[in-house]
Amino acid sequence: MFEERRLHPAAIIFNILKVIKELFFSLLIVLVAGNFLIFSIALGAFSILASVYGILSWYRFSYYVTDDELWIEYGIFKRTKRSIAKNRIQSIDLTESVIHRIFKLTRVQIETASGGEKAEAALSAVSLKDAKELREVLKNSGKAGTLVPEEMYLAQKEISFSRLLLAGITSGGLGIIIGFIVVGLSEFDELIPEMVYNYTYEWLVTASIIFIVLIILGVLATIWLLSILWTLLRYGKFTIRRTEDELFITRGLLERKQLTIPLHRIQAIGIEENILRQPFGYAFIFAEIAGGNTDGKLADSTILFPLLHKREIAAFLDEFAPDFSWQEEEVEWTKPPPAALPYYYVRSSVLFLLASIAVFIFFRSFAWIPIALFALSLGLGWLSYKDAGFYLKGNRLLLRYRHVKRTTVLIQQKRIQAFEKKNHALERKWSLASMKISILSNTGGKHYHVKNLEEEKVNQLGDRIAYRNKLE
Repeated sequence: MFEERRLHPAAIIFNILKVIKELFFSLLIVLVAGNFLIFSIALGAFSILASVYGILSWYRFSYYVTDDELWIEYGIFKRTKRSIAKNRIQSIDLTESVIHRIFKLTRVQIETASGGEKAEAALSAVSLKDAKELREVLKNSGKAGTLVPEEMYLAQKEISFSRLLLAGITSGGLGIIIGFIVVGLSEFDELIPEMVYNYTYEWLVTASIIFIVLIILGVLATIWLLSILWTLLRYGKFTIRRTEDELFITRGLLERKQLTIPLHRIQAIGIEENILRQPFGYAFIFAEIAGGNTDGKLADSTILFPLLHKREIAAFLDEFAPDFSWQEEEVEWTKPPPAALPYYYVRSSVLFLLASIAVFIFFRSFAWIPIALFALSLGLGWLSYKDAGFYLKGNRLLLRYRHVKRTTVLIQQKRIQAFEKKNHALERKWSLASMKISILSNTGGKHYHVKNLEEEKVNQLGDRIAYRNKLE
């Protein structure tokens, strides 16, 4: 580790893929807008430049470890030399994509206390043996060979296939898949001929409602199956282990991730129940981690376990996050008063009400759709009102709120960065107020809102938090 090393030659592939990803859509536009000859010339030049860049980037990248620091040198024309002190390193994560696994390699991602959306340092292609050795050298002041034996873990839990399948079925991942589709269509928007839009509009106007509903149900069923597959691939073989100071999470079938989470960096533990899971008593557990993006760009929080029954949560937290363990039956929630219910109804339904009016004016035959959604939104407003609340006991603050999913968050009071109270004129008339609690997270900051509570209760909570912070 103390000798200067280069990445595995497979890093050339990842460098080339990075260039392709950045310029892919530009090539597509050239293909559509220009002729085939221009596209062929552009493709040839692009391939040569990407290959040269990939090789030079690999050749000019090196790293080595000294007694106190990790040093990285990179840059084709402008050389950059960076050092990362070992005592600043918070976690070292390993990620294996399909290409990594073919060559028995891994990507090493190093996080520090400074946080940020990107890792402090990343080695795109290192052998598994070198990666594990590097991780141990950086975490143990240069003493390699100190991997944690299996019997030294204080707790360990792996998800079963049946539980993982249930997680996929009830994941509510429709929104994620639809988001991918929308982003993809927006990228190809200029490539789709206008006649396609015109034909689609004419077909929708003339088609029967039953046929349109069947098409929509078929599309949603397909997206639902894709969301199940996405869950299986993302969280397959999910395993969490705990030592005295850290959590180790391994997950993924195609892309295998190994995450390291220092227990002292956990700012809050959350329990999220979507509409499909809540009636059956299931939820997933997540953690807010201070500094660093530990679970990829798609996630604001780190999943500690994809699916648990509510009766299993207390035991799980006792084992893996004992500082955040709690019992549901012991909590006495401070909830919004009856005067707050109209505010919850308005927030949840105003958009659907406006949509109903617009559709009724311009597309009267389809007016039943937004009206049905408006009725459902009123039900969501009532659930949001029913679930909202907070509970403070000692150094622990529990918050509960609902947008569509119900979320319960436990925060140690010493982790609270800011408390904010808000109330507009109508709230003041009924002695109501909303509050915002802020903590550190992997994206810099996380904010939790509980709305339309009794103003006196919010003031008391703010005073207790301020007093506790002064003592600390």
